[in-house]
Formats: sequence, C-alpha cells, structure tokens
Amino acid sequence: MSIDEPQKVDLVFQANLTKPVLKSANLPYDEMLAELDCDWADYGTVHVRIATSDQLPDGGTDYYLGYTQVGEGIASDLVQLTPGTYFLTRFEIVEKIDEQVDWSEVNSKILLATPMDNSAFQDFVTDVLPFEFEVGEYQKNRLVFDVLCFNQQIAPAFGFEWFDYNIVEGDEICIFINCINEYDREFYHQVFASDIYAWKTAVEGETVIPAGDAPYWVVGPNYELTTPEGGDGSQIIGAVTPMCFPLYDVLEDMENGLILQLNPVFGKTAGGELIFGDSVMVRISLNIIMEYLGLIEYAGVPEDLGNGITVKVELTDDPQAENPRYIHIMLSDCHKPAYFESHNDGQVAEIYALRFDGEDVLMTKILDFTQMGRDPHIAVAPNRRQLYVVDSDVSNTILVYDLYSMSYQTFGIGGSVPEKVTQLVYMNDTLFAADMNTDALTFYVLDPDGLSYSEYNEITLDPTVDFSGGDLIAVKDDVGHSTLWSFSKNGGTSYVHEIDLATGDVTELQNEAKLVNTFGAMVYEGGDRIITGHGNDVGLKGWDTPFDFAGSFTTYNPIPDFTYVYGDLASPFILNRARPN
Repeated sequence: MSIDEPQKVDLVFQANLTKPVLKSANLPYDEMLAELDCDWADYGTVHVRIATSDQLPDGGTDYYLGYTQVGEGIASDLVQLTPGTYFLTRFEIVEKIDEQVDWSEVNSKILLATPMDNSAFQDFVTDVLPFEFEVGEYQKNRLVFDVLCFNQQIAPAFGFEWFDYNIVEGDEICIFINCINEYDREFYHQVFASDIYAWKTAVEGETVIPAGDAPYWVVGPNYELTTPEGGDGSQIIGAVTPMCFPLYDVLEDMENGLILQLNPVFGKTAGGELIFGDSVMVRISLNIIMEYLGLIEYAGVPEDLGNGITVKVELTDDPQAENPRYIHIMLSDCHKPAYFESHNDGQVAEIYALRFDGEDVLMTKILDFTQMGRDPHIAVAPNRRQLYVVDSDVSNTILVYDLYSMSYQTFGIGGSVPEKVTQLVYMNDTLFAADMNTDALTFYVLDPDGLSYSEYNEITLDPTVDFSGGDLIAVKDDVGHSTLWSFSKNGGTSYVHEIDLATGDVTELQNEAKLVNTFGAMVYEGGDRIITGHGNDVGLKGWDTPFDFAGSFTTYNPIPDFTYVYGDLASPFILNRARPN
C-alpha cells in the first residue's frame, strides 16, 4: 500500500427485525405485515448496495455479506470503504434462488428489507433508504437499520421501484364466480359452476382476445357433483368453490391481463355426459390482478366488462386465508341450458340439451321419452328451470323436467283438455298449447301450477296450409305488442305466418323453399336470430336476417352426427321485431 493511498475503514451493518407496530400513524398495511412471518435463523446473507453521490439513483456497488446473530438482531461481516460520503440504497436479507449460480439481483430472493423514503412502510422503521452516511478515518463504523418481513406481493409498499411487477411465473390468483338469474326470483343469486380455462391475451385492433390455439392453463372444474338418492343415476351440482391458478408471466409482460373461459356445467346425465351452457369469456385486467396481489392500494371497485359482467377484488372474512383477497366475478346471466330439442324418428323419442359452439351444435340427451310417448312437444319456462313436455297423443299428462335437479315428474292435467297438442310455446310468461285441426288452430292456456287447461282462442287457418308440422316462437315488436310466428311445412316449402292471439288475425310472412320442411323453430339469445330445424336434413339453420328467409343462413352441425326426422325446438327467448310501417 502506498503511503499516499487512503486507508480503508471497516464498516459493519447491523439489523433489527421490527415488529409490525407503527412508529407514528396507523396505515392499512398493519394486518398485512402482521401475517408475514420470518426468522433470522432461516437465512444467512445480507445484501447492501452502497453508492457515491455521482452513482445515484441506480448505481453503486453490491455486497453480499454473511452475518451472525447479536442479541435479537444481526451483525454483518465487514465491508471496507475509503473515507468519504456514501449512500446506502439497498439493505436486505436474502437467499439464493439457485445455489449453483453466483450472487446477483436476479438470483436473490428478498426475505427481509428496509423500506424506502416516502413508501407506505416508512413509518414502521426508524431510518429509511437511501440513507446518507460518512466513513471517517481511523474508526470503525457501525450502521443499524430496522428490517421488515418481506413478501414480493407487497414490494411497492417498501417503495421498491426497481422491483416493479416482479411477480414470477407461477404466482397464483384466486377467483370465485356468482351469477344472477333474473328470471328466477326464488333462486336469484346463484353460484356459477363451470369448467374454467385461462388464456393468454393478444390485441386485435382495439379488442383484447385470447391468444394462441389453446389455453395456457386448465383451471378445471370449480364444482363437485353429487348423485341424488332415488334418481336415475344423474348427477347434479353440489359444492362450488374458489379456484386458484398461476399467472402465465411476470406482470410487466401481462399488459392486457388474462382471459378466463367459463363453460357452465349444470350436471351429468346417467349416461355420463356433462350438460353445458354456452361459454362465457371474462377478461381479468392487469389492474385487477395488481390489486389482488396487493401491488396497488385496495379499492374494491368493480370493473364493468359489459354484457352484465363485473370483476372486482373482494376481501375474505376467513382469518385463516393465506391471501385475504380474492377476485369476484359476477355474471348477470347464469347461462342455464337454454336450447332444447325433442326428437323422434318413429322408433325412439328423446329430448336433448343443445349448446352452440361455432358452427357445431353439441347435443346431450337428458331424457328418453320413448316409454312415455311417441311425439313430445316442449317449452322452456322463462326462469330456465322447468322444461315442460306434453305428448301429442296424451294431452292430459304433462312431464315437468327440473333442470336444476335433473329430475322429472309427470302430472295429470284437468280442465278443457285439448284432443291433441301439436305445439307448446311461452308468450308473456303464459304457457300456450296449440291444437291444430284441419282449418283452425285452437290455443289453450296451460297452467303448470294449477295443472289445468283453459281454452283461449280459436284461430281460423288457410286449409291449404299444413300448420301441424312446424313450431311456434314468441315475438315482441318495438311498441311492446306480442304475437306468435308459426313455422309450418307444406310439401317442399315452408310457411311462416304471424298469429295475433288477441285479434285472431293471421298474416302470411314468408313462403320460402330455403326453410325446407321446418319441424322446429326457436329464438337465439339476444332476440335477433332464429334457429330452425328441417325434416330429412342434417343440422340446424341459423338466420341472421329472420325477416327475409331468402337470405343467407348458418348451418350448425350436430355432434353426435345424425339426421333429423321430426321434433320441436325450444328456448326461453323471444324475437325482437320492429313493426313494419
């Protein structure tokens, strides 16, 4: 050492583990800190970063020092510095992530740390960083700091700007899903059972969409199935629980959050098939994820995603919860099974729940009607809980299928029982049964609660048109007037007539070959699309322009594949129609 070279001075860092008690004012982080647990004996390295004034704010020299316990605190190994003014910008107790790799910030997991100036945790300690200190000649220097138990989810509360959103791949978020069935006041709030898939995101124009060909994580079912006693072996939804799953990247690379695909499940048939509703896509934004992880202050304000979907961070009441927060998804539609078909081919009569997936229609048999009748007609209650079935030839009996319990009962019906029932339809919360004669269509009100028929109106028909082989849908115009549309087959073409039950008026709307022997019709959710079925044809047809059936249509391919012969279609929706001038 040259006589002119400054002599280095020993410097020791000492740390005291601070209890989660504020030194000044109360902050909302008390409980969060109280839940963190750490122990000196678990660790063995102190990380400090020491900078000169010209190296601020991000520069400096990193030291990784061993330490020994001194009383209730620790003292680090020596650091030697030349006399002068320095700034301590990092003070942490760390452990290596990979023991085979040298120390570095990337290879360090913070376990205890001293917070920064102006951070949320500054009032929990005596001194904050950066801390200016002097190293004098011919003396030993000792600096004492308070440290707090550290969790990377609350890094911003320490003021660690360099930490940013350093959430590693694999960190989890937890969700719980509820829905509102506005059509069923008895079961208004419901849990939402579904198979859940998590997707990475991409941007198409200004729209955030799922990225890739497959989800990055199969979250799985959030429900348990149970088998009711005395049933046919069908299973219904039992418990529904929160689900946790990992993020797919560090947050700084998840600018658009993630997307959850929810496939609602309502039970499993005795044949082992799950009954699904239509899929729902829910975006979990980066802001919601950060709020859940505690990276930003808790607000609990819901994000409105449109279509009746909101997402918010909630606080759990469970004192044992590892994370006191969860992400709550609320849907204004429970997406109960909404589309059904009664199908018969002369040998069997069966009823299916339908789910539309792209250009496929997935069919799940929920009831074999063969032993009860040959020609079932169906209607779905507006609450989407009951499916009503009346056989064409046994009109004094009604089968009520409960879609929640996946069970059914049959009841005898009294009153003015029609000789034959050819169609069932709901209009304005009233269940109508239609009995077609040669030149008239007689409508009855079927009271499923009182189990009785009452004659409503007889509509005179064109005797040259066969009204018996089709179906009815409910229509409401822009002034609130309700009518029915009748789809009926007549040779190689099909007719569409508007029937006004209040006045008895019948108006021919279409005589269109493209409809081809219509056996069934229903309205798709949203009220601006009609689905029709056709005899001796494969698949269903969806009409985007339902007021002009000469236009184009979408063909839905049935899975499993079979050829339709005859049946009904039913949904709880009504067609919205602007009344012609």
